[in-house]
Amino acid sequence: QYLKENLLSYGVTSVWNDNCEYEGLVDKDARVFFEGKGATIGQVKPVMSNLMCQLTQEAVHETFPNTRAFAVCRSGHAGIQRYAQTWAGDNLTCWESLKYNIATILGMGLSGVANQGCDIGGFYGTAPEEELFVRWVQNGIFQPRFSIHSTNTDNTVTEPWMYSGTKHLIRDAIQFRYRLSPYMYALMARAARTGAPIMEPLVYAFQEDEHCYNEGTTFMLGDSLLVANVVEKGATEREVYLPKGTIFYDFETREAYEGGQTISIPVTLESIPMFLKSGSILPMAENQIYNLATEKVTGLKILCVPDQDAAFDLYDDDGASMDYEQGVYANIHIEMKAGEQTILNFVKTGSYESPVERMHIDMVHREKSPYWVRVDGMEVPHFLNRSDYEAAESGWYYSQTLKSVQIKYPNIHRDYQVVVSFEAFDLIGM
Repeated sequence: QYLKENLLSYGVTSVWNDNCEYEGLVDKDARVFFEGKGATIGQVKPVMSNLMCQLTQEAVHETFPNTRAFAVCRSGHAGIQRYAQTWAGDNLTCWESLKYNIATILGMGLSGVANQGCDIGGFYGTAPEEELFVRWVQNGIFQPRFSIHSTNTDNTVTEPWMYSGTKHLIRDAIQFRYRLSPYMYALMARAARTGAPIMEPLVYAFQEDEHCYNEGTTFMLGDSLLVANVVEKGATEREVYLPKGTIFYDFETREAYEGGQTISIPVTLESIPMFLKSGSILPMAENQIYNLATEKVTGLKILCVPDQDAAFDLYDDDGASMDYEQGVYANIHIEMKAGEQTILNFVKTGSYESPVERMHIDMVHREKSPYWVRVDGMEVPHFLNRSDYEAAESGWYYSQTLKSVQIKYPNIHRDYQVVVSFEAFDLIGM
């Protein structure tokens, strides 16, 4: 009875008893006030999680008016995204959970719940085998909620360092997530503003392509990055369908693939198959972040594919206060115009002072090197030697390996423009 009373205090209304029978702790016909409308506890149970999270938000703001509340809740009714981040319950540790949790998160995104995730590595069961754990982390880094915790039945605890032979792969994946933090934060702001998913199902992103209708493991992270995680045990290759109507570029090699086809790529345990879509604008941290609460992005890398016009809103604020409601935020609207003169316009709104000190533009352009590059109306120096480019404060360099233009300069804390000329020129002009 003591246990039941304590469970009730935590909002638990039913348990399994010693005879493995489902036993209610409260009378579901008990009457509740329900904001003056009157109801039974059984009738309002679906919205109890919402009400508890709403109460949490209101209590935090009442006690700490300028503190941004953050609630996490396992369940909820329609509208829970207004009050809390959620996750997909206590999943079983197995390959099937890894695969089908992705579809669950994609479905939640379509239902308006963008800030979603699952327990990485599985929550219940024996400890995940080494390969399964690596693959789960490699997928989990793209989930809005990334959390490794468990109640393993073999008296172990799932931790990033549990397998010494592959802990470097876990580390690399988590560090990549931290470098993605500017992109993820901007997508989170977009979700709060518009309700758009962060992990986008292919059927959402490519609605005219019928081959995307039943895809539940490959997804878009925002509008720029297609992710095709390896989710099969012992896989040595991954078949990836690339939606039609666009071009995709391998994230690592920048090799181009025409959409509308299925490709097969070799994979190892290190592989996280990713592809940039035409018109991608993908902001990443240049400096390695390890703690978002204590460290800031001081170097920003904009990875872009200017084979078509595109735009992206890069959002930032202090991440802790309510000052953004008073305009203390920075929204950088990046507009990309493709052409012989490729133009990037940076237009800022909001009064938040960005901690970014250095800018790096990584512009995929497989056809040829630029003629010249101008930043804020001034032509920046061209370096033929990579080491000279890396030593300079500003300038540009064309990577023959990546077929990409590398541009760097000190951050400009106001509206400005970057122009890259791919115009034809003769040898004398060069």
